[in-house]
Amino acid sequence: EETGGIVAIVEMIKEDLQKEIKAAQKDDAASQAQYEKERGALQDTLDAQLALKLEKEKMLSEVETKIADTEAHKAAKTADLAAEQDLKSSLVTDCTWVKTHFQSRRDKRKAEMD
Repeated sequence: EETGGIVAIVEMIKEDLQKEIKAAQKDDAASQAQYEKERGALQDTLDAQLALKLEKEKMLSEVETKIADTEAHKAAKTADLAAEQDLKSSLVTDCTWVKTHFQSRRDKRKAEMD
């Protein structure tokens, strides 16, 4: 009788442990499924962010190229402006000389012809 009572207690403990093991396995499976689901969602978010990063880097590269092209164009136009200003300065000098000496040269040529 005492042996039967002890065996019954051990059997109850065994059943409780088996139930706890099954419940823990079920919880682990649910937790693993939830983990996989969240991991998949996070991986999708990461992939989207990486794609967006690549797109933004490409856009940045294009903008930097446009800036470099614009700066080169500006430098060329600045050089053209400087050349035009130099030409204007030399023309003003030449025209001023002609303006100041034209009448006297005209008079001298007229006198030579007479």
